[in-house]
Amino acid sequence: MRALHPPLRPPLHPWRFVLLAALAVWLAGCLDESEHPVAAADPAQEDPRLWGAWLSVMEDGFTVVHVLATEDHKLRVIAIDHDVEGIGSEPDFYDAYPSKLPSGDYLNVLVTGSETGYLIGKYGFDGKDSVSIAFPAESALKAAIEYGALPGQVTDEGGVLDLRITATPEQWQAFLAKAPADFFNEPMTFARVGPAYVSE
Repeated sequence: MRALHPPLRPPLHPWRFVLLAALAVWLAGCLDESEHPVAAADPAQEDPRLWGAWLSVMEDGFTVVHVLATEDHKLRVIAIDHDVEGIGSEPDFYDAYPSKLPSGDYLNVLVTGSETGYLIGKYGFDGKDSVSIAFPAESALKAAIEYGALPGQVTDEGGVLDLRITATPEQWQAFLAKAPADFFNEPMTFARVGPAYVSE
């Protein structure tokens, strides 16, 4: 589990998102990456509901996430954290795209650095102005790898687990079709700021 600079890491909150684009993306300081997305990018699965600006308020501040459409029908996510004293962080930038599967709607968030991989989030809407996204719980992901339900590697680096999922998109889809109820963490919810791009 490689510590990430941006999207998924909150200084004081268990979730730090970069959403929708993750929407997203953060867990408590580091995220577990997959070598592959849950499905290949498909322009036909573009989700305009994600476009726009989103706000998540926490005790220690708030996060604003801008989700922009790209010419290749993917998403550009820009996230900015603000603390209670009005001090903001440098923007975090992510490229992502949605995948709509029988088991739900997922966000494939590309992470680059010493290793390239994807953060896999599951998202859902409550109306058109509220969206929630959840990422896999480390304990559930570790169990899935160790029991052979999801191909991957578990490495203990001095007491810190490093999980790397090697599952192909097809293997991901087969697993998600029957994933345990506790596979994903509690979702982080964002409220829309400004008008929606899709009417209901």
